[in-house]
Amino acid sequence: MRSSERATLGSRDANLYLVANILASLGLGVVVFYLNFLYRALGHSDLAVGALVGAEAAGVVIGALPAHRFARSHSRRASLLVGGIVTGLGLAGILVSSDFVPLALSALVLGAGGILAYASGTALLADATGAAARPARFGLQLGLTTIAALIAGVVAGAMAAPVAALLGAPPDSALVLRVLIAAGGLVAGASVIPAIFVRAVPVPLAVVAAAPRGRLLLRFLLVNACFGFGAGSFLPFLNLFFRDRFGAPFESLGLILGALSAVGSVGAFLHARTLIPRLGVLRAVVLAELLSVAFALGAGLAGRLEIAVGLLALRSMLMYGATPSFSAFTLSSFAPSERAGAQIASAIAFAGADGAGSLVSGAARAALGDAGWTLNLATLAVAYVLAAALTFLFFRSHVPAGDAGVLVPAVPDSRA
Repeated sequence: MRSSERATLGSRDANLYLVANILASLGLGVVVFYLNFLYRALGHSDLAVGALVGAEAAGVVIGALPAHRFARSHSRRASLLVGGIVTGLGLAGILVSSDFVPLALSALVLGAGGILAYASGTALLADATGAAARPARFGLQLGLTTIAALIAGVVAGAMAAPVAALLGAPPDSALVLRVLIAAGGLVAGASVIPAIFVRAVPVPLAVVAAAPRGRLLLRFLLVNACFGFGAGSFLPFLNLFFRDRFGAPFESLGLILGALSAVGSVGAFLHARTLIPRLGVLRAVVLAELLSVAFALGAGLAGRLEIAVGLLALRSMLMYGATPSFSAFTLSSFAPSERAGAQIASAIAFAGADGAGSLVSGAARAALGDAGWTLNLATLAVAYVLAAALTFLFFRSHVPAGDAGVLVPAVPDSRA
């Protein structure tokens, strides 16, 4: 192998990361499915559950600076492995804790490990893919992980009854929920295997204009903060929404969340291949975001489970399409050496706002009861409209140029 080939990431590394990402999504899909129910089973109120979800987001913020420094000085592979280990430690802490404080601290560790793995993996995918093909590659990633989440949701819902029977405990007991979450954690832990085989390539350096990039990054951060607050107001509590408002049992919840993921994956696969060639990246992203708002508002007013599921599925399809396209647009605006940092900064903005949205969301439901769910969805809608407006205002004349002057290897399957 020539030295130039050893110095770059390519399609083999991207594919290994995709496999690792699928395994992590399968396992963490089970974890996320049951985590809020575990908090409730341990006796915590809706306000406390919102605060625990917010604690994970706070972990993203607290771990951001160490993650940024580690990602700049180590290979993408090393960052993925360390991030996965820290995430596993956080999940283990949640499994052995019952009181609020140790649960919150464990959630902080979970978030800190997650940001390192997420930012490094996303940067790896960008480094290993040509600029023109990034929206499609990022859409492929989200589509595959969404399908994995679909499988995880269906399996998670179906696992509750047999595990409960085996343990001789109710399906919503803390014991059963801990076993289910631990099983998901083991599957997610298997993602370390393909990650080990990613090549340990140093992060390429490039000379950049610091001040203009800083102003550009700030604009991306504002957009991500708006999306984060809107998302945190509702999306972490989807499982509780369907159970509280419509009385959906665990088995149905698995199918419902799986259906949302399935429809979302369609949007992830098609957005870059259908809308972008016709409208361009920016218009395709903004149009999908605005259309998704109408369906979210409709779900908040729906009186029947099947109608709410259908409307939220359409919302998922639009946002699952727009999100990877905008992520590719963002990372294409920064040089390889900046990408992990830009992704971490974006995640800070998103997670910080997401945590605030989760806390406000829990407080609204604690104060208003069922009407709080409608307020949660209205909050999401207002935040998304603001984010879409800022996206168009900030970037309508922006041309991503992060690859200018940087050697980008030809990727054999970059047309995918």
